[in-house]
Amino acid sequence: MMEDKGPRVADYFVVAGLTDPSKPLDQEIHFDDVCHKTAKPKAPITDVAVVIRSLGEEVPPGYCGIEETPSGHSADLNNGGLMAPQIFLCYRRGRDKPPLTDLGVLYEWKERLKQGCHLIQTTPSGRPANISGNSSQRIYITYRRAAESQPHSALAVTDICIIIPSKGETPPHTFCKVDKNLNSSMWGSSVYLCYKKSVAKTNTIAYKAGLFSRYPEEDYESFPLPQSVPLFCLPMGATIECWPANTKYSLPVFSTFVLTGASGEKVYGAAIQFYETFPPECLNDQQRSQLSLPNPDPCRSSSSCSASTAADSNSAATQCSVYTNKCICLLSHWPFFDAFRKFLTFLYRYSISGPHVQPIEKHISHFMHKVPFPSSQRPRILVQLSPHDSLMLSQPVSSPLPLSGGRFSTLLENLGPENAVTMLVLAVTEHKILVHSLRPAVLTSVTEALVSMIFPFHWPCPYIPLCPLALADVLSAPCPFIVGVDSRYFDLYDPPPDVTCVDLDTNTIFHNEDKRALTWKILPKKACKNLMNVLSNLHQQLLHGQNGPDGLLELNICDTSELSCGKSLHTLELEIQEAFLRFMAAILKGYRSFLRPITQAPSEKATDASSLFDLQGFLKSRDRSHQKFYSLMTKTQMFIRFIEECSFVSDKDASLAFFDDCVDKVDGDRPEETRLIEIDESQRSEHTVFITPPELPPLPEGEEYPLCYRYDGFPVLSLDLFDPVEGLQTPSSRLAARHSCPTSPAPMFRRTKQEIKSAQKIAKKYSSIPQLWSKCLLRHCYGLWFICLPAYVKVCHSKVRALRTAYDVLRKMQAKKLQPPDEVCYRVLMQLCGQYGQPVLAVRVLFEMKKAGVHPNAITYGYYNKAVLESTWPSSTRGGYFLWMKLRNVVLGVAQFKRALRRHAPLTQSPLSGEHSLMLCSHEETK
Repeated sequence: MMEDKGPRVADYFVVAGLTDPSKPLDQEIHFDDVCHKTAKPKAPITDVAVVIRSLGEEVPPGYCGIEETPSGHSADLNNGGLMAPQIFLCYRRGRDKPPLTDLGVLYEWKERLKQGCHLIQTTPSGRPANISGNSSQRIYITYRRAAESQPHSALAVTDICIIIPSKGETPPHTFCKVDKNLNSSMWGSSVYLCYKKSVAKTNTIAYKAGLFSRYPEEDYESFPLPQSVPLFCLPMGATIECWPANTKYSLPVFSTFVLTGASGEKVYGAAIQFYETFPPECLNDQQRSQLSLPNPDPCRSSSSCSASTAADSNSAATQCSVYTNKCICLLSHWPFFDAFRKFLTFLYRYSISGPHVQPIEKHISHFMHKVPFPSSQRPRILVQLSPHDSLMLSQPVSSPLPLSGGRFSTLLENLGPENAVTMLVLAVTEHKILVHSLRPAVLTSVTEALVSMIFPFHWPCPYIPLCPLALADVLSAPCPFIVGVDSRYFDLYDPPPDVTCVDLDTNTIFHNEDKRALTWKILPKKACKNLMNVLSNLHQQLLHGQNGPDGLLELNICDTSELSCGKSLHTLELEIQEAFLRFMAAILKGYRSFLRPITQAPSEKATDASSLFDLQGFLKSRDRSHQKFYSLMTKTQMFIRFIEECSFVSDKDASLAFFDDCVDKVDGDRPEETRLIEIDESQRSEHTVFITPPELPPLPEGEEYPLCYRYDGFPVLSLDLFDPVEGLQTPSSRLAARHSCPTSPAPMFRRTKQEIKSAQKIAKKYSSIPQLWSKCLLRHCYGLWFICLPAYVKVCHSKVRALRTAYDVLRKMQAKKLQPPDEVCYRVLMQLCGQYGQPVLAVRVLFEMKKAGVHPNAITYGYYNKAVLESTWPSSTRGGYFLWMKLRNVVLGVAQFKRALRRHAPLTQSPLSGEHSLMLCSHEETK
């Protein structure tokens, strides 16, 4: 889409995968001693058995017994029970049969076995495997096994442990706890089963991903294609894998990521990863050895490999195939993730079907250049990709809140209310947060929601929602960060000890010992209680509303727009976001009273946070029981930056003014009934623009289009097959167009959206009362006069006199108790004071504003500080010019006094002389 007609829907299309220059991923990763490499990934668990040690049973050959808990206590399932049998678990690893995918516990007397699950009814010796030892209340271990033809990237159980919570034990990192007590003894300790799931791959070589193809070929000067994009497309690397012959083909996996530039600008990526066959003849001897493939046999057309397992290392060679992964990706400045997912899925299906009339390049160029960006005139764009495929682009919500690619519903669904609020505490206090999951699309959704929930703060530290394995050394950074990684990272490396790990798959947060107190319980009680109540209610609606498939780790995201409870998912999103916004407004309530305006000529320390904000006064205004939280929050970089953004003009002024409005609403009467986020009216429009598929070239009548394009995999893009785009701007012209609309705020002499809405509400309220309605109209007349004031001052010969006239108008309005309709009158005058170098007058306007009981919002306050900081103040030094002018004024003053005395001298002289003569005569008579 050309920039003169609006923003582009997508900037780049990228194909990434294994290229010739790709190096092994092990050579590209450089960790320090903290993140040392652990043992190689273990084979999946294929069998679990129960052993009754008190009856003389031993662990069967090939099995591994679980003798101790993680803390070194006995792993007896009847731990501490009186007269109870000693029962232990054991397991076997291997690849000779499908692995286990889930474990569970069955209370036979009150529940039934789930479909697809199996029961461990007997021990290896044939005895009953009842763990309780009670014939009336029997407890059994259950398991679910994978299918014979499971996908190569399917999840499997890779580790098992036993924990005793009364001994202070919790599930180990990345382990899932089966929340059913195994010990039914009255006197024994509670015992729980935990297990870990991971992708149980074998015979895999990982390489650093490279760039196959891209469109367009040339960079936009305003936004060059980042070189690291292939790494984010394939975060675990480009791999060569050897699959057994009966392996089910893996379905494509959708993922999203966010790239953040030096200026803080976000670029959103949507990618689909899939597998394609790799020619076995292209493998070298080292690769064949790593894949456990035999030497090439010229008599056979396909490759073969030996499937060696721990149980049978001498098994016969079986037929297998070699595959490699590839990724197609769209980059955009807008998080149209749902639409991008449908388009990329369409391209993938197009590449594996056929033959086709048009090349795949036609569809790519058509989507990137012929699909217009949604706007208020065309809020919905329906794109028909084929007779059976379509997608919808909707206008981004016009909101002062930052643009985000996150879903609050995904965060709440995966973490629950308590852990979601604990994540908020960790983010607001700037800690090292490592979010991980086996579902890549969930990572970006949750981390984006996390940085959105801390509004009005903006995360200032490293932020990588989906971090490639090749860039995971960022975890050793000495500064706070928010990073998301694939959970398979922990199969290879240990995270640094000072990092807080958040497992989205098991809904657990792992702290260091010194950070265990950093939970939701340290938050201000009233605000936290209100937040928890709202989130708990919404969480229940979310759980009951979505009927997803049963299972712990699902690799797809439910994107249903309507919940079964009748509420739309979009409405639920807004309610969750509003709950966090209301909480942030409550804990920062009254912060504007502690801002320190610059009221005199600024010094070198005038812009320091300590000079701009009364921190001690703010802390004293909070409850003593919450001092720990507020002390941690106010020491963060983002709080200091928040104060600076509130004090000076920035590109976040509109967002901060919106937050100030939210603080006023929360501080008012019945705050719980006041909506903070209003639905954009443009979203309710039904006006839709329909975009047809790429047009076919004309043919003579009676002829059919030839089916020329068939693909064995996703092709290397050919520039000759892309549609030429008429009127496409050059990169330099795009850059000029971009700079013509600067992101930094210019002096805009107009009201904010919140002020306009507030004025409309007041006008509607006063319109029915004639006396109040007349005053309302008069106030708006004055407001319009001040909005037009810049044009009046511009044509005046004396700018200062015009500004003083406007200042006098403000004072007369207040003298007549005619309050300005909003802050625009003060703000315009402050902006003009800065524009024409009158800082002293700006200070007087601020004092008049405070005298009227009006607290400046972020926009007004920023322009005030800009006026007094950037303007030249009257000099207070006694310079030569000043002294000469003072002497001149003294001389002129003395001369004026003398002139006045000379004028009055004849009038005062006659009475004095007559009196003197009379006195002389009297004196002579006396003699």
